[in-house]
Amino acid sequence: MQVSVQTLTDRVAEVLQQRIAAGAYPVGAKLPSGRLLAEEFEVSPAVIREATERLRTKGLVRSRQGAGCTVISDSINEGFQMSLPGAPGRQALRHIYELRLDIEGGAAALAARWADDADIAGMRGILASLRKALKAPRRALEWDLGFHQAVALATHNPHYPQLLAYLSDQWRQSVQAARQHTLDIQRAEAGSRLLHQVHDEHVAVLEAIARREPTAARAAAQAHLHNACLRLGLDLMPPPQDEPVVASAALSAQDG
Repeated sequence: MQVSVQTLTDRVAEVLQQRIAAGAYPVGAKLPSGRLLAEEFEVSPAVIREATERLRTKGLVRSRQGAGCTVISDSINEGFQMSLPGAPGRQALRHIYELRLDIEGGAAALAARWADDADIAGMRGILASLRKALKAPRRALEWDLGFHQAVALATHNPHYPQLLAYLSDQWRQSVQAARQHTLDIQRAEAGSRLLHQVHDEHVAVLEAIARREPTAARAAAQAHLHNACLRLGLDLMPPPQDEPVVASAALSAQDG
């Protein structure tokens, strides 16, 4: 089944929601495994995780690690939602990044405190897949989003992945804008290593989490977002003096 790449998560979530409403997945039934859904929709596991998380935030399913997703209702609770222009301009993107800065910095710090070995292994796997897809923008976007979602899940605080699911469209557009901008620069500058530098920034977040260093994890996550804003030319408030935007020379000039 082919799904429009531009709206992969939207489409998968919509189809699953329609199946629940039609009784194909009745209340009390489990959704197919993430692996089977990924094969059916021909998408990455990251897309399936985000799509099922949307269903959960709407009160349609309950998820439990190792037990999959169980349908608990066919009545939708939309919860908190934010409006988003179809093609957000610079100010809209700045507002999104300002919001992401504290949310994702806090998530990284909590993940450094609470992530278990399985969380860290999962994040390493996602980044390995992201590295292979660096020059494939559509796949790279999904793995990039999957990494940020994995950090939120690694907090073991259910409200972080919930909040990111509520903000999914805004979050996706900000990441997509940054990755496209990076790719445009990469194409314009022969021999540029910017895509790999951007990837190294994700690695810096993960390594701080793996070392169980909350302060470093927060700083790395916020550096990632600040550098994305710098590349996009967005006017974002600079971080405190004790939280430098670039942690090392190897991670300079990176994008979101």
